[in-house]
Amino acid sequence: MHRLFHFLYQYKAFLFFLILEAICVWLIIRNNSYQSASYFNTSNYVVGEILQTSNNVTEYFNLKDVNTQLAGENARLKRLLTKEYQKKDFIIGNKSEFLKANQYNYIPAKVVNNSTSRFTNYITIDKGSLDGIKPGMGVIAQDGIVGKVKSCTENFSTIISLLHEKWSVSAKISDGEIDGIVKWQGMDPAIADLQYVGRHHHFKIGDSVVTSGYNTLFPPGALIGRIQDFKIDQGKPFYKINVKLATDFTTLKYVYIIENYLKAEKDSLESQSNYSSDE
Repeated sequence: MHRLFHFLYQYKAFLFFLILEAICVWLIIRNNSYQSASYFNTSNYVVGEILQTSNNVTEYFNLKDVNTQLAGENARLKRLLTKEYQKKDFIIGNKSEFLKANQYNYIPAKVVNNSTSRFTNYITIDKGSLDGIKPGMGVIAQDGIVGKVKSCTENFSTIISLLHEKWSVSAKISDGEIDGIVKWQGMDPAIADLQYVGRHHHFKIGDSVVTSGYNTLFPPGALIGRIQDFKIDQGKPFYKINVKLATDFTTLKYVYIIENYLKAEKDSLESQSNYSSDE
């Protein structure tokens, strides 16, 4: 308090000058219509800018909650879309057909680490075994497939990316029902190869390449990419097909883990038969 009084006494002349200046400005604004209008217009503009900035800051810090809500909503819509797709192949009249039409569930997760510049790329997400994630589950994004879960801790999981030179996924060209294998060749993160498509098949640039549904990772018809170009060398039995991947791995933020309720049953049966249709 003593320092405050000392400060006021030391600068009393300057403070008295500021008070008089403020009184003068107030009198000018109060008694002159032009200055009064300019003052209120300027003050309204400044207040408006401050409120707009404040709203922008608030919206920015709310983006995390908004993104989480949107990811959950997308998972719900994907589940409904897959269910409708499955209904085309099954007659919902008994328990078995009902289970097949409702066998897929989607768990949203946020990407917390992602590599795209190596030959063996991995992704880390913020969901683990406590969220129901298990090794071997398929992973999809908003635009296309991503990979499969490799390992889990209680709160995190790692995913083998489609951009992994030792991983591939069974696929088909949707319009022609032509089967093949999609495999990344370790070069461009946006391009993969569609292999083992015989030269007797017919398709065109822009055709969709989707999951075949032969494995238990992905539902049939999930988009992988679209045919960008193709050729066939003399004497070769298969086309050389480049596929533009639907998923942009360089900007991946959210993914959906696919829970297949019938996976264990199908895998067990194929294991007993010493046969697997997975990649």
